[in-house]
Amino acid sequence: RLLTGRVDPSVPRSKRLLTDDRSNVFVYMTGHGGNEFLKFQDNEEISAFDIADAFEQMWQKKRYNELF
Repeated sequence: RLLTGRVDPSVPRSKRLLTDDRSNVFVYMTGHGGNEFLKFQDNEEISAFDIADAFEQMWQKKRYNELF
């Protein structure tokens, strides 16, 4: 939700990703996982499809210029 801008209105601006079509965004993900998934502290799991979908939504909403 952070990447795509779908956050609750109560979330303060300091906790949002305030980017636009001129923003260069560096994405660093760490954790452990396996083939096409990443796991965070054994509680949450995100798939390669979910990550790709979030980046596609960001592109459609013009939330970045380049991803690194």
